[in-house]
Amino acid sequence: MSVLLAVLLVAALLVLGILLLFVLFRRKHNSSKTSENNSVIPLRKRQGGVGKLNTQIPVEELLEALKRFKRAEIESEQTEDESVDRHGAGRLREYQQLSSTLLHPCDAGKELRNQNKNRYNSIIPYDHCRVVLQNSDTENGYINASYVDSYRSPHFFIAAQGPLPGTVVDFWQMVWQEKTSVIVMLTGLVEQNKTKCEQYWPEQEQVYGDFTVTLNNTRTTTSLVTRVFCLQKAGCALPRVVEQFHYLLWPDHGVPRNPAQLLCLVEVVNKRALEAPAGPVLVHCSAGIGRTGTFIALDFLLKMGKAERKVDVFHCIQKLREQRVSMVQTKEQYTFLYEVLLEGLLCGNTGVPVESITSHVHCLREAETSRHNSVLEKEFKALQKFSELFELMPCREAEKPSNQPKNRKPGILPADSCRPILMSSLNADGSPGYINAVFASTYTKEDRLVITQLPFPTTLVDFWALVWDYTCTSVVVLNQLQELDQTYVEFWPTQDEAAYGRFHVHLISEEPGDGFTTWTLALTNKQQPKKSALEVQFWQLKDWPMQQRLPPHPATIISLLGKVETHHRQRQDGHILVTCWDGASRSGIFCAAGFLCEQIQSEGLVDVSQAVRMLKRRRRQMIKDVEQYGFCYELALSYLNSFETYGNFK
Repeated sequence: MSVLLAVLLVAALLVLGILLLFVLFRRKHNSSKTSENNSVIPLRKRQGGVGKLNTQIPVEELLEALKRFKRAEIESEQTEDESVDRHGAGRLREYQQLSSTLLHPCDAGKELRNQNKNRYNSIIPYDHCRVVLQNSDTENGYINASYVDSYRSPHFFIAAQGPLPGTVVDFWQMVWQEKTSVIVMLTGLVEQNKTKCEQYWPEQEQVYGDFTVTLNNTRTTTSLVTRVFCLQKAGCALPRVVEQFHYLLWPDHGVPRNPAQLLCLVEVVNKRALEAPAGPVLVHCSAGIGRTGTFIALDFLLKMGKAERKVDVFHCIQKLREQRVSMVQTKEQYTFLYEVLLEGLLCGNTGVPVESITSHVHCLREAETSRHNSVLEKEFKALQKFSELFELMPCREAEKPSNQPKNRKPGILPADSCRPILMSSLNADGSPGYINAVFASTYTKEDRLVITQLPFPTTLVDFWALVWDYTCTSVVVLNQLQELDQTYVEFWPTQDEAAYGRFHVHLISEEPGDGFTTWTLALTNKQQPKKSALEVQFWQLKDWPMQQRLPPHPATIISLLGKVETHHRQRQDGHILVTCWDGASRSGIFCAAGFLCEQIQSEGLVDVSQAVRMLKRRRRQMIKDVEQYGFCYELALSYLNSFETYGNFK
């Protein structure tokens, strides 16, 4: 009997234990489910020990630190070891340790009555630093906007989402209430066929609730539209002036291709804020966290770098994320911050307004005569240091034994990330062909230029494949072949026609000019007989002897640029191919001149350092010394002196 009782007791205990485990499991499951529902952004948990990370970098060591980061990132990408996290090296390791959950309550944004005021359900402001609209129709004065600090400046910014159709009135109420005089807009109204922001301003004048907004002035450049509004509230005697800076060249979730333009915008915004001290600077994109967060972080870190001579990207972003969720939204934006910060702190503001360029160049000439050209040397030394970053870019394809004979100089190789591949000149295994060439950007268009060395006898087919594959309707040749050695051969017909492998080139016309000759050619590909001939304009510079380091006549370069630009504008598409003996020494000067002419047209500004930095991102050997750098200023002046008005090529 006692044995039976013991068995029953054990069985009862087992049943009770199973029931207890079941209850605990259900409670834990419900708890995690509730937690998941309450958390708007169900990402990683906040990581412990983040505050103890030592991520401060002295400004003087920033370049070397960034080079270490880049090497680590490149090595992790190239490793074949599957145990290595390819996305966890260098700056990416820091980014992964940022807090990405909601860190504070955001009850107002979750309220049912406010949910239609959020553009994205997962992006809502924290209660402790949200902007509260006073005298609002709604009880809690809700708008999706947050106060955000800059360096030693509490509430210097308001970070906001792009207004919705139903929140435009709230937006202008916030501008009035907060005494905001500067708005920075970092998104298009529509991007990739998706509405990102409601147009909250009028083409002339419009009433939004109690507010009348009048557009007083608009100025448009390649990268920026500046609008000046008059804002009047009903019942208030004095109107206010609000200036909006609408930056056009920042893709959603991406980064700007020309960081110098963004640095200029940060400087202009701060200048305006100092000239007319008012309320917070209002910054918005679409969600108000990615591009907005990156802009605010850049402002913070530039000020920190100048004041303390050290920067801390990681803890800056961590601080911003305490004030608005997910500020600096992508790892690309995080890594970009390091590079644009280095460029800003190392190279500074080097733009010269066109009205000052004559006196500026005169001062440079005087300094050169007295051998005290510290301005030029300082600018060039800074950009050379900055361009050391781009020496690290892998050139694996160019370094292959099969491709090494195709490179004229072993020190001038195209990086894998910015070289054209040849589809009309395949390797034996069917893979795309290699040519020593890089893409480069003009001031107004990304990758518009293709820069290459003059072809070897063995790479003539590759050269014409490059012209064919990338629709290079304009080709600029900056050497006379008879001045070079026997490895430089004639690569286009100067009479009748010629065949280069599968490519047939027919001479249509030849036109001698002042300093250069123009040929019009028709290019066909035997392997694509149904494709119509490609008309290609060739220009060969005649008055730059090989023994002279610089072109003797800047006006000839400017005149040639004008011809190329006019022809290319008529063609609408395709690339401009620029070639010289090594693909760098002379090509850099021509491409820098083109960049500067477009910059003058668009901005009324000359920034030689910016032009050269953009080129060196793709090929560091372009503009190789301070002498060539100084000559770029002469080219800009020559362009301005060539026209009564500098607005257009003629």
